[in-house]
Amino acid sequence: MIITIARQCGSGGHEIGKELASRLGLELYDRKRLEQEAKNIGKFDENRDFFEEKGLNSLLYSIAVSYGGEDNPMEKSFELIRELTQGKQAVIIGRCSGAIYEKDPDATTIFLHADKHCRIRRIMERDQISEKEAEKMIRKVDEKRASFHKNCTGKAWEDASQYDLSIDTGKIGISDAVNMITDYIRAKEKQI
Repeated sequence: MIITIARQCGSGGHEIGKELASRLGLELYDRKRLEQEAKNIGKFDENRDFFEEKGLNSLLYSIAVSYGGEDNPMEKSFELIRELTQGKQAVIIGRCSGAIYEKDPDATTIFLHADKHCRIRRIMERDQISEKEAEKMIRKVDEKRASFHKNCTGKAWEDASQYDLSIDTGKIGISDAVNMITDYIRAKEKQI
């Protein structure tokens, strides 16, 4: 079982991922863990831009493709994520993991979002920062994630059609979101 979580900044994605992993007995692969695992096998440096969510230069991308380069220059990084999580029962947070596992019937892809005010409040409480700082952080992080996702997949990050579930954590909260995801997975398993 693989559960992937894409999330807006402040929507509670890490908390939900952590609770899902604990409740379902899965391993949690967040940025820190994926980076450490990549370092352990000597593949971090060649994938640094991917881990830091830096998109490719569009001119360089165009040149690579026109000279017979890969269809997706990020495919090597996608393959690394598959290698690091191969054979694992895991929750993977971010890093375009939904796109990486989109064709895997055992994967459940999730997108978490909430209204801006709810997310600002969560970030203020979590990081002990002002409302203005929280709003700036959310805008910056969301823009970076959207750009990175578009660059890696060619798809809009917030397009719900590419995920199995899209959940508004501002309306139902963290614990209820975890319940909803586990209920969805159980129902999905009955269909297989």
